[in-house]
Amino acid sequence: MAIYSWVLEHSDIIGLIIDFIALVVSVILTVVIYKLERRHEKEHEAAEEKAQKAALAEAARVFLIDNDDEVDYLPLAALAAKLKLKRKHCRNITTRFMRCSEKQQREILCQANIPDIQLSMDEVWAALEKLQADLQRYEFGRSILYDGAKYLHRAFERWAAVEIDDVNPYIFEDPEKSEWHNSSECQGKVSWRFSDNASPLSSYIWSYLNAEKLGLDKNQIEPPVDMVFKKCNLGTCDEQEMTFWTMRIIIDACHSFCTTQVTDIFDECLIKTQEDMYYYTLATLCATYTAKEGEQNDRT
Repeated sequence: MAIYSWVLEHSDIIGLIIDFIALVVSVILTVVIYKLERRHEKEHEAAEEKAQKAALAEAARVFLIDNDDEVDYLPLAALAAKLKLKRKHCRNITTRFMRCSEKQQREILCQANIPDIQLSMDEVWAALEKLQADLQRYEFGRSILYDGAKYLHRAFERWAAVEIDDVNPYIFEDPEKSEWHNSSECQGKVSWRFSDNASPLSSYIWSYLNAEKLGLDKNQIEPPVDMVFKKCNLGTCDEQEMTFWTMRIIIDACHSFCTTQVTDIFDECLIKTQEDMYYYTLATLCATYTAKEGEQNDRT
């Protein structure tokens, strides 16, 4: 009876305790159920992510197999994707690569051991301005980058499919190896001679830039761009010839202006079309002036 009386006397308190215990149990059960559900969700998400990664890896593997005949041109396809030049390309691998999602593109490049290239048209325009300044500083002759470097971009816009038989013709005279006429009988500048000393444009540019070190009279050497205009008749040639030589001049000038060894992402010997050469030219251009900025930062 005493217990019963005590219970009746303290029923309100007991009720509160029971309610509190019920609340605690309810909270605990809610937390436990949430954790179990969350763990299940995480397991499901992990399994789904694993499946997506496997599917992505498989799609990349299939892409590389299907495009094995052009896989050497994958770096150029990566450049095209970064520049977002949305059009059908001459190379199937480039068109197909640009159809892939960004995740697929990264996985394809990863499996092919190609770095994820960072490039934009803003960087291209900035590098072209710096190149123009260097061409003027080193007195390379007439401008080839006027009207927004139109002959560079027309290589892609108009002549992308034009085949290139020889990407780096050995048709120039190397001043260092030539018998340059410095006598009073020679009037004006000697630009080039047909001889057995056939050299690439890069050799001519190097000798031009280092004339004093080589003991040559720079005043007797035609500026490189003017020399190419005369040698290749660029004033009257077909436009596709002009676009080719504009790219060749940019490539060799860039290599000459940068003292830091720039790692090429692509072997230029593989270039077969003006589309190939266009992307390679842009890559060389931007890599050169990124390296030059690094040189300047190191000096400061």
